[in-house]
Amino acid sequence: MKYILSVLVFMLIICNSKMVAQDFSNHVGPRYSVGGDDPANGIYVSPTGNDATANGTKDRPYKSIITALRQAQPGATIILRGGTYREGRYVRVQKSNITIKSAKGEWAVIDLTTYNPGNDQHSAVEFYAENDLTGSNVTGCKLQSIEVMGGYYAVSFGTMWDYGKPDRSGASDIIVEDCILHHSSDDVIKVKPNCNNITIRYNEIHHSGRRFASRADFNTGNNNAEGIDNVNGANMHVHNNYIYDICSTGVYAKGGATDALIEKNRIERTFAGGIMVGFDTNLEFFDEISNPQYYENIGGIVRNNLIIDAGWQGIGLYSSKDAQVYNNTVVNAVCGVGQYHGAISFGVSPQDWDEGIGHPANVNPDIHHNIVCLWPNSNRPMIIVEYSDECGGMSSLTGKPTMNNNCYYAPGKSATFSDNRPDNELNAAGLAAWKTHIGSDNNSIEVNPSLNSDYLATNPQCAGMGIQFSLRNNPTGAIAPALSPETIATLINSTLRINNPVTETVQGYSMSGTLLFDFQKPEGLVNYSINQPKGSIIMLKGSSGWTKKLVVL
Repeated sequence: MKYILSVLVFMLIICNSKMVAQDFSNHVGPRYSVGGDDPANGIYVSPTGNDATANGTKDRPYKSIITALRQAQPGATIILRGGTYREGRYVRVQKSNITIKSAKGEWAVIDLTTYNPGNDQHSAVEFYAENDLTGSNVTGCKLQSIEVMGGYYAVSFGTMWDYGKPDRSGASDIIVEDCILHHSSDDVIKVKPNCNNITIRYNEIHHSGRRFASRADFNTGNNNAEGIDNVNGANMHVHNNYIYDICSTGVYAKGGATDALIEKNRIERTFAGGIMVGFDTNLEFFDEISNPQYYENIGGIVRNNLIIDAGWQGIGLYSSKDAQVYNNTVVNAVCGVGQYHGAISFGVSPQDWDEGIGHPANVNPDIHHNIVCLWPNSNRPMIIVEYSDECGGMSSLTGKPTMNNNCYYAPGKSATFSDNRPDNELNAAGLAAWKTHIGSDNNSIEVNPSLNSDYLATNPQCAGMGIQFSLRNNPTGAIAPALSPETIATLINSTLRINNPVTETVQGYSMSGTLLFDFQKPEGLVNYSINQPKGSIIMLKGSSGWTKKLVVL
């Protein structure tokens, strides 16, 4: 299977003509041109810079991002010239109103895949909780048009939650946009308690859980490493991201997260769930004053998302209050090696397994105008209401949900619906019985939505259901720069064959981020002998901007 990262777009963009304004509202992944011109007083950094002689100008740039951050004052823009930065530890932002961006028309890479800090959970880029200058939390920052590889988290937002001080605030009011973030040891993006008003938009987010890659159960979804993990952060807005090849769940907002809005994302190949409204959190991370019931999610909205090939449920609701889930399209749900839950699941939250506290059921969910398609080989329900006898009994739903105008499709068979609550049991029933059972979903249908190549329904019975617009990396009509000719790469019988008309450097990495080989490729076809176990996966990168994922055959 081959993937070509959108870094191609950034490295080859044509900057000598005026860009026509484009509507990227339904585009996923990094946009082609963003951020405007570099400010005249920007602080420049370059892989060829010199920290000892630099003054931060374009002609005398710093070599280290960390050095530039030490010199920066609030309001500064740190401009990274094209190339790869290996800072040796991490990039930590400890002042407010700092922007870090690639130079216009160039592409910077922060690479921490080779940094091994032992047990330290250092992020490649961290917005620190405490402001060096004021002592309050860091706010108003931006990370823009940069590729970040590796780190325990690729990007994280720090918190003073457990500092032992009265102030328990976190880094807030921060934007991450138009970036490519990948191959983190754990979650790709981590939002910690009281990190509020975080906006994550137009990014490409992939390959979380690098530390689990060698485990035999890597593809079961049981390893905890999300694409985006929000624990008790308020007002997070996640939109127009392309999220794929995630070790566990694509996005979740849990631990008392309030008013999270997750919309217009394309999420593919998650080994666990696609999107979780709540999940399961240790009690220490909840605000027991504002949230004494220990709801995992309050007021979350999930809308207009395309979720493809989720190993577990496409969308899960766990201990949520007043959640809204609408106009999403879920394709091939519950397709994992271990089949758990249903295409849409109401789940239970053990929350430290403490009897007599927490574990609230979902209350007042509103689920409508979704298209939900089960994986053809799945034996799981379309919708399941779960229950556990542990902790004195944990129910996943209070009363009956509000549901309507959904389309359900289980290829080659009839969809089933289950409610495992002891006092309200329904076992693998059909849609008609489900409607009667919950007293809702009356205008929902079971029919093939006949999705087209953009996953839009062409069956007129599904009008108004599912996503109403395509969510693609390269929307029709967008101004895309000319790309280099397609690179063809194969790996058969220990022979790596690469063919493209480019002279460049080629590198191969293991799934754990280890550099396996590095060589200069001449123009045209080259054969290269490598010795790697059959079935292993290699990430191949060319310095001209292409990336491919190969399986040793």
